[in-house]
Amino acid sequence: MINHADLDALISRAAFRDWQSGLIYQGKRHKSQSEADQTAIRQDTGRRQQVLVEALARGPHAVRDFLCDMTSSPEAAALLTQLPALPRPLTEAEMAQTTFHVDREVSRVLDDWGITPMLAGESSFWALCHARWIGDEMFPDGVTRVFAGGEKTASDTEAMTRTFLRRVCGLPVERGNTSVITDCPLSAAWWRYRLAVEVSDTLVNEGEVLTVAQAHRVLQGSVVWETFVLNMIRRLASVNAPRARAAVVLSLHEYSMRNDGRTVPREVVFDCMQRTAQLGDRFSFALIDWAPLAGAAAGALNGEARGPA
Repeated sequence: MINHADLDALISRAAFRDWQSGLIYQGKRHKSQSEADQTAIRQDTGRRQQVLVEALARGPHAVRDFLCDMTSSPEAAALLTQLPALPRPLTEAEMAQTTFHVDREVSRVLDDWGITPMLAGESSFWALCHARWIGDEMFPDGVTRVFAGGEKTASDTEAMTRTFLRRVCGLPVERGNTSVITDCPLSAAWWRYRLAVEVSDTLVNEGEVLTVAQAHRVLQGSVVWETFVLNMIRRLASVNAPRARAAVVLSLHEYSMRNDGRTVPREVVFDCMQRTAQLGDRFSFALIDWAPLAGAAAGALNGEARGPA
């Protein structure tokens, strides 16, 4: 089994970011350089991208080797057998929008293996996991279709590369450290199921009933999931408290049920999280009674007037 120290020794966070940066052209990063230097960087990036294009054309084993090469270690491929295996092959449709059952299957395998939140927050860990899973031929519809955009990016190597990186490990050099949680489908599957279990268990302790499947359904849509994660980590950190998260998810579930089960709009998710976070600015979520906490989250969805900030 690979732990966080093993992963850092194999490829440090800085080395991983350098590897990703070398595969995409970051215009803002190079805008102060001369036109000649920018052209040279584009050409070098294009050559690196072409290596990925050729690997995708050759098939799963070549893509596995491409991902292992990021470590510059001859031991990387041999270490893949220490990583968790997927429970079964996954189709393009399942990867486009993983279901509750897929998230649960993947999560159980990873949990049995011994995954930790620290490891699950590292893009390099998911890159190596995907090296194993792709090499094991777990995506029968083809690596290019599942991970690289298929025909949509066939004529644009920059778009193809960015899509591939987002989906196999996240793209933190461009989209921030939350990218591994929002953009990589199988990482998102683990985090989303873990959060759904936490929410359901927390609500039981508060005398509420929301099954894991119901909590997961609230978080499943890409809009809700991305809005929830980005605001929880970047803007409204107090909502990271388990009771606060549970209050928000319960309120979003009730909102969805009142609106015939439709997906909760982005602005509604944010408003609910913001109202809850404001309560946390004044009181400890660990000490406040459940009724005012749940009421703060629900009030944002019921159109109640805001109290003083």
